[in-house]
Amino acid sequence: MGYNVLIVDDEREALNRLQLHLEKFSDLDTITTCTNGREALTHIATQSPDIVFLDIEMPKLNGIEVVQQCTPPYPYFVFVTAYNTYAIEAFEQNAIDYILKPYDPERITKALHKTFQILRKDELADTATQYQQLISAFAGNAVHAPERAYIRRIAVKSIGKTVFINVDHILQIEGADQYVEVTTEEKRFTVRESMDKLEKTLDPEKFFRTHRSCIVNIEMVSAIENVDKHSSLVVLKNGKKVKLANSRKSDFQKWMYGDFTASN
Repeated sequence: MGYNVLIVDDEREALNRLQLHLEKFSDLDTITTCTNGREALTHIATQSPDIVFLDIEMPKLNGIEVVQQCTPPYPYFVFVTAYNTYAIEAFEQNAIDYILKPYDPERITKALHKTFQILRKDELADTATQYQQLISAFAGNAVHAPERAYIRRIAVKSIGKTVFINVDHILQIEGADQYVEVTTEEKRFTVRESMDKLEKTLDPEKFFRTHRSCIVNIEMVSAIENVDKHSSLVVLKNGKKVKLANSRKSDFQKWMYGDFTASN
């Protein structure tokens, strides 16, 4: 499986020259082009390219502004420009590399290989996590393997790095269109995954779906509030309150209380 590249440049000649050079690399599946920042933002949001060669000097929306307005999951950016005055600002945006025009084929090749190495490290990290989960699931249980191995970490790709979230540190997970928002006690992360798919990877003994667009960690629940006869709220350790669907209330109480409930 190869990588998908987007080239963004308002100078058609420069764009075509870069495209011709990139077409020589078998590691690339698709090469798409855009001639302005607005078009690039739309493509990045809808197609999720792996690598973006991004011109900085463009009218209306320049390359720096494109990166600043992107939402996760982020591609890896290689800035291209005729001016060297943007180098510091480009690297402040976590750019993988910075190439000056006119394009030097060797310089482009070097930037591309550098990006390939980072992408492959991400893939190895994801694979290592999967193997770790399988090994943990089967450890000490060689005869009777568990039916399912649930994840212990979630990989979140950001610009230039991959962050791993320990699921035990999660407070809640909220659905947001094609993404989910994962909240820990320290930070909030955006992950490109559906609620339904992510829920299947989480241990149902530890995580409960309180309503259509929210999952909570049982260890992070501090109280349940009955608002009225038909409405309840789950109170998390950080003080946030999330809705508990009436149709799920009975299951939640059994899940939380088990066979024992004390009263004051």
